[in-house]
Amino acid sequence: MYRLGFLHGGSFSQLTTLADPAVQVWRPRDIYLPDATEGDFDGLDTLIVSDRLHPGLLTNVVPWIRAVAERGGTVVVLGENGTLDWLPGLRGFRPAETNFWWWRTPGGDNGVRRSGDGHEAWDHLTERAVRWHYHGLLEPPVGATVLAYTDLERDGDPATQQVLLYEDRVSTPGRLIVTTMDPVYHHGSRFMPGATQLLLGLLRWTGTTAPVHLN
Repeated sequence: MYRLGFLHGGSFSQLTTLADPAVQVWRPRDIYLPDATEGDFDGLDTLIVSDRLHPGLLTNVVPWIRAVAERGGTVVVLGENGTLDWLPGLRGFRPAETNFWWWRTPGGDNGVRRSGDGHEAWDHLTERAVRWHYHGLLEPPVGATVLAYTDLERDGDPATQQVLLYEDRVSTPGRLIVTTMDPVYHHGSRFMPGATQLLLGLLRWTGTTAPVHLN
């Protein structure tokens, strides 16, 4: 049986998301960050790390989060969650101004582009799912697959620190899916349709491709 964990801090948006029937269909294990124990992370095939967690409390459980990927599982890390310097392989993080109203500007283009054509992620994610807004730019590990980036923010080498979503299968025996978009907050707050598409698409993608029955 597929085992999904949902790590959250008990905010209204996180609890609303967790209670959504579209999420509950995956039978997620409810992991409340302030009370989390090592055993809560045992045996998970996929772990969703909700956006906007308390940084001090998150630090306490980082070894258990990483252990899921070290056992061969999938860890999905959603932004905002600090600088993400605890993630294996991540080479850089740069804050970025969040443009909430880009669609009201002439041309309506926030510069977000999908990447990795032919990747299995695009069997589950729409282009709209990655094109709304973001809270930082990532420099993923060498060998990771970039799935979304922006070409409007450049700092030095234009090939670095523009990434908004990537999949990393090189830094651990499992896989890390990392984004600076915050779909749990927006889905639970009932606004930003693209965020809902991203959240549910990530659940479908990981739920249908993750190896199960990990030791």
